[in-house]
Amino acid sequence: MITLKNLSKNFDESKIYSNTNYSFKGNSFTCFLGPSGSGKTTLLNLIAGFDRDYSGDIIIDELNINSLSMDELCKYRFNNVGFIFQQYNLLKGYTSLENVLMGIHLNDSISEKEKERRAVELLTKLGLKGQINQSIETLSGGEKQRVAIARALVNNPKIILADEPTGALDSEATKSIMEILKEISKDRIVVVITHDEEVAAYADEVIELDNFNIKVYSDVNIIENKNLEYEDKNLEYEEGNDLRHKGSVEEEALIPKLSNNTAMKLSLKNFKIHMVKFIVAALIIAFGSVAFVGALASKNITNNLINEFKENNIFYNKGQVPVYDNGKIVNEDIKSIFNKLNAMDRVEDVYYQYKLENLKIIYNNKNLDMIIKVPTATSKETMAYGDMPRDGSFEIVISSNIANRMRSNIEDIIGEKIYLEYSNKNNEIEKVELTVSGLSNSSYQDFIVSTDVEKDIYGKYNIDENNPAAVSFDVKNFNDILSVDKELKADNISVFTKSLDIKAFQDSFTSLIKLYTVLSYLILIIGILISVVMLYKISIERYKEVGLLGALGYSMRNMKKIMVKESLYFSALSIVTSILLFKVLDIVYVMQFGYKLDLNVVSYLILMGLNLVLTVGISYVINMKLIKTEPAVALRK
Repeated sequence: MITLKNLSKNFDESKIYSNTNYSFKGNSFTCFLGPSGSGKTTLLNLIAGFDRDYSGDIIIDELNINSLSMDELCKYRFNNVGFIFQQYNLLKGYTSLENVLMGIHLNDSISEKEKERRAVELLTKLGLKGQINQSIETLSGGEKQRVAIARALVNNPKIILADEPTGALDSEATKSIMEILKEISKDRIVVVITHDEEVAAYADEVIELDNFNIKVYSDVNIIENKNLEYEDKNLEYEEGNDLRHKGSVEEEALIPKLSNNTAMKLSLKNFKIHMVKFIVAALIIAFGSVAFVGALASKNITNNLINEFKENNIFYNKGQVPVYDNGKIVNEDIKSIFNKLNAMDRVEDVYYQYKLENLKIIYNNKNLDMIIKVPTATSKETMAYGDMPRDGSFEIVISSNIANRMRSNIEDIIGEKIYLEYSNKNNEIEKVELTVSGLSNSSYQDFIVSTDVEKDIYGKYNIDENNPAAVSFDVKNFNDILSVDKELKADNISVFTKSLDIKAFQDSFTSLIKLYTVLSYLILIIGILISVVMLYKISIERYKEVGLLGALGYSMRNMKKIMVKESLYFSALSIVTSILLFKVLDIVYVMQFGYKLDLNVVSYLILMGLNLVLTVGISYVINMKLIKTEPAVALRK
């Protein structure tokens, strides 16, 4: 029995029901007649518990549904209500059988085999034996409505609520559906809303809304036909077997419960249906997360580029403290400076440098006399071609000025042998064979030799040890050059280093890494935003699906079971995609820079964790908003 007591319902300022009182007859077919917008669907939504925004009481077999929570309403609907929608509200991508089973999945008192038997039996009795495993999209309107009826009946509800069930059907299909509903009404309450008076002819009682209240329709032309005999011309029922509710003993109310196995099957089905959109969203999130983690992992490239720079520019570690600069004394107490440098942990290979006189450079048959050679501050030199000399290789860098005197094409002298000639302490001629490793941009007649060659010459040359021209030193760690330079200058020591060049190099590379990191963050953020839009779009399309599940009695907990699993599949897809993209990015880096990304277990854990948080997090927020929507609202979207 359905009883309305002082029921009032408004939509904004519009009044629909005002202190309405009415009781529906048991085991009968009641037709609610009236034009569109007259409050018919509103009443069905209230009885079904889809809409809780009203005052008064709706009592179903002594149960007042006005005080029920959303979960309690789901339990009430599952045990009491079968809803037949005008637009069918069948799940796309599902077969007829799968759609019907949605109405009984929550009944854990019977086996899966029994559930399927019931669904198949109902579909067969409704004339859909050949369409049981057919996709819902391929069915006609009448066939879809029969599937919707089977779904409404499969769990043996006490009440059938039909919202314009024939509104989208032709006359033949309308007659068939109404005869089915008439048969069903023999042992339960069937309430049909319609604006079609021909449909109302099938009813045991016809009601309408008059002045915000329900009254029994009194037009004799309509109700005089209510006792007509109806013959089913479309369905062939087996003898003693019909569509009515079986059994006289009322079953105990069941708690709607979705098994983990069924939840997994449904989530896999839904994931497959929306696969393309999930793949697109996973690609976007994976791309963003890979770009972000790639920025973190690119430090290996930074280190390799710095190491490569250091290897190719070992003279950058060289520093010099001169006594004179441009003819002026800049460091008077050179010996105390020497001792200070020797005491510094970050400095090594400290030695005095001296002026050399009467040197000769010999190349093939050409000789070049150098009257005096002062120690060259390598930090002040720039290279035109080639590289600075390396220890142990007997190499020399000559100025472009000298090279022009030796060959017309100065580049051709690189790699050639030349000789450096000088007199030793015994006034004997010493001759050192050296390989030209590069040309400096110096406009003077000058050369630079490696430290070992220079020390060897000082050891043999008749030098004045009391008058060093400079102190040479090497900074052990490339990264300490700036700090050593700063410390010496803070002590008013005039020192030549490559600190300015190194600072510019580090600043430019740091800026590049910062730019790449910022871009990676932007890509990640854009990826998140696009993924949110994509997932929201999927969710929007699923409002009706969620509304339907709520109408069938699926609680938030049951729907979460399905959606959480979908989120995990989505996350797994995104993680696998991101790992593959990470590998591709690593290959691209090798091809572009010659180095791999600094990938380790932590990198992959960060990548997987980021994907997991983004996919599950975004999906959870969107899905929670989705499943909290009232069924009536969700079904209208």
